Amino acid sequence: MGCSVEKNTSSSRAYHNLVLKYNIYFNANEAYKRGINRINSNNTDNYNEILPVFVESKEDLASSASGEMDKVIQKASKGIKIHSITKKPDMRGKNMSKKDREFYDKKEFNKWVDDCYMIMGKAYFIKRDYLQARYNFEFIARQFPELETRHFANLYLVRTFSENRNFTEAKETLDFIEAQKDLLKKLDAEFSVVYADYYLKQKQYDEAVPKLNRAIKNTKKKALKYRYTYILAQIYENQGNLAQASELYGQVAKKARTYEMEFNARINEAKCFMGHSKNSKDIRKKLRKMLRDDKNIEYKDQIYYTIAEMDQRAGQTKSAKENYRLSSEASVSNDYQKAISCMKLGEIYFDENDYKNAQIYYDTCMAFLPSTYEKYRDIRLRSNNLNELVRYTDELELQDSLQRLAKMPEKERNKIIDDIIAEIVKQEQLEREQAQQDQINSMIFDQQRGHSMNRVDAPAGGGWYFYNPAQLSFGKNEFNKKWGTRKNEDHWRRKNKAVIDYDDDDDDDGELADGETTKKSKGSNKSREYYLQDIPLTDSAMNLSHELIQEALFNMGRVYKDRFNDYPKAISAYEELNKRYANNEYLLLTYYNLYLLNKLVNNSAEETKYKDLVIQKFPETNYAKLLLNPNFVKELEQKRRQDEDLYIQVYDDYMSGKFAKVNSIATDYINQNPDNVLSANFDFMKVLTVGRTEDEDVFKNALIRFMQDYSEHELSNVAQAILEYFGTTDIEGLIADLKSRPTESLAKIETEGDSLAHSIPKEQFEFNDLDEHYYVIMLDPSKIDVKRLSFEIRNFNIFNFSMRTFNVINTPYNSNTELITVRAFKNQRQSVNYSKMIANSDDVFSKLANVQYKIFVISAENFTKLQKLKNINEYMQFYNDNYK
Repeated sequence: MGCSVEKNTSSSRAYHNLVLKYNIYFNANEAYKRGINRINSNNTDNYNEILPVFVESKEDLASSASGEMDKVIQKASKGIKIHSITKKPDMRGKNMSKKDREFYDKKEFNKWVDDCYMIMGKAYFIKRDYLQARYNFEFIARQFPELETRHFANLYLVRTFSENRNFTEAKETLDFIEAQKDLLKKLDAEFSVVYADYYLKQKQYDEAVPKLNRAIKNTKKKALKYRYTYILAQIYENQGNLAQASELYGQVAKKARTYEMEFNARINEAKCFMGHSKNSKDIRKKLRKMLRDDKNIEYKDQIYYTIAEMDQRAGQTKSAKENYRLSSEASVSNDYQKAISCMKLGEIYFDENDYKNAQIYYDTCMAFLPSTYEKYRDIRLRSNNLNELVRYTDELELQDSLQRLAKMPEKERNKIIDDIIAEIVKQEQLEREQAQQDQINSMIFDQQRGHSMNRVDAPAGGGWYFYNPAQLSFGKNEFNKKWGTRKNEDHWRRKNKAVIDYDDDDDDDGELADGETTKKSKGSNKSREYYLQDIPLTDSAMNLSHELIQEALFNMGRVYKDRFNDYPKAISAYEELNKRYANNEYLLLTYYNLYLLNKLVNNSAEETKYKDLVIQKFPETNYAKLLLNPNFVKELEQKRRQDEDLYIQVYDDYMSGKFAKVNSIATDYINQNPDNVLSANFDFMKVLTVGRTEDEDVFKNALIRFMQDYSEHELSNVAQAILEYFGTTDIEGLIADLKSRPTESLAKIETEGDSLAHSIPKEQFEFNDLDEHYYVIMLDPSKIDVKRLSFEIRNFNIFNFSMRTFNVINTPYNSNTELITVRAFKNQRQSVNYSKMIANSDDVFSKLANVQYKIFVISAENFTKLQKLKNINEYMQFYNDNYK
């Protein structure tokens, strides 16, 4: 027992201090340093964005140090368990001085235990286990208030809160630290850096500047000093303070420890200098010199990019395009730079209304742009819109080209085809001759450039179909996708060519010969048949081509108007459609859109013309009624809200088992609103009540009747899915279950009443995957139409879970927050699956755009705790740890 922790003597303390320090803590600290070194070795900074203050903040680096951090935790916890001395020393019969009393009152008598807790907390922090890290740091601050370690623990506690985006508690802790009179001077730099990190994570750059300046002044480590200086330069550049930024970049360029930082500092120094100086000629000369330096081979993309930015600022758009293009081609390993260069090219072409070339470069940009990029969603949206537009413009060019070929004399058409074949044969011969010489370089080049840069600037105009391989492939794919491979003959859509029905031929789509849609025989690209197979040489094929042109022109106008606000091009597309096809199926919509567009461009004569055309030619439509009655939309919206409120009532009545009431309300609604879009929803609720109240045959007939009445409606698929139960499962058992399932009563949520315990336990919530669970959306009801959102959730449930009883309940959380809960799921797995399914519902989540909200699943027991404790931050941490 001489060295037992049950004895607190000078010799036992000396022994346990010695062993804990030089054996256990030393090894834990060495493991920690190895882990940090691995993080630093694996780190690649993205100099195109403001650098993070702490490298270990990067989520993708945590795994590289995880193994070493596990060792730290294991050794530190073992050391605490074996060598912690908490027993009071024997002071009996001794008159204790003030110093003796302070010593006797200590909670821990091994002076290395606090260090073990500290390094264990840091290890949890590096592993991104912020809950455990927080427990360690809070324990140190509480257990060792007299030790310097508490300052380090509080600083790491701030970092823990900041990494977890819990900025309220981070600020409270920062204020607490700042109020400490005994804050060590040597911690001033660390305190300033942690404070700067707190601001930078919230993009509060103005507030971060003084903290970074103070950190730079007091930091002794030169590598860190230059990193903070570089970050400060980036902030100044971001703020437009280019002179200050250029000066700081210059300081870093002279002293940086890595060539990568030195190079980026020089590049940014040049960018900032040219932004506030007229002497750009010298800068351009230096950049050209850098291009010739072998050290900068892998940095050429950034140099070209900087030159392109200079060109753009000088208004030299043509030169800017060329240098951005050279930058994108030079990016062999820097995907981020390739993405940004292509984005810049896309922006230029977009601003020039050259949407085809803009699409090419935005498409390439999206292939390389990381999803963490600040404006990623905006760029993706523009890219998607461009993809949609070019799909229609390509279709128009393709069909026009094919029709020109179809109208040519056969001899002339065949000559064009023969010339194409001859060119292909010649090209293949050249490629074979150069294959050996170019093969290796070509493979390397292709791998480096990536698949997306294979496309070059799009040719102007429509061009011939045969000279555009993309169109050739597009035409075959679109045609075959819809019709399969077809022999070039009239009435190719019919299985029985001898019988010709002049009714709507869309009804024949189901009568295609077996296997026809799956056959694909493109043939050789050196045969005439290969090129002739898509040319509309028959009446039916030509009619289809005209339909595709009409569809393309209409959608082009829609995209120009709604996506790009390019009103002149939208007007041109709609007018061309009406000029080429006077009686097209989109006539009403084009007239109304032309009315709106001419109103927007202040062309009152054309505005009046198209307004009159809508009223005269389509007097019974809602568009005509709207033009005649300015309040028509308001009245429609009021009616829509009333209908949705009624639907919500019917849904809730159904969930409560009031089937007769559901049937009565739904029947009345359908009779009064036979053409309303919600009629199918009300009718489907009637069908579901049949499943709850009638036998199998009646239910089956009701489903079949619904599918016949609403064959084009989405709910028809739901009815079909229910019908598939018949014959595949015990449908009688299913019907019995529907009838006998007890109606779920809604538990009243208590928001006040029970008093909280004096102290909150460490684990406030308990995880049990077999407990009943709820799906919850937490939001501010003042920012969104909650009733509309609840309607969409109910609609989603009917579409996807028509045979389940889910209640949608709105519950107040506090004065400005509401909980929308979907309940109840049998267990955690069902609730998580539901959460994944509804996440793909655009109808639900479009209502949440630009609104802050939280989504989570929670057990019924934990939901009650959450309502009482009002500790959503703690639950979200628990949720992230256990459900994700």
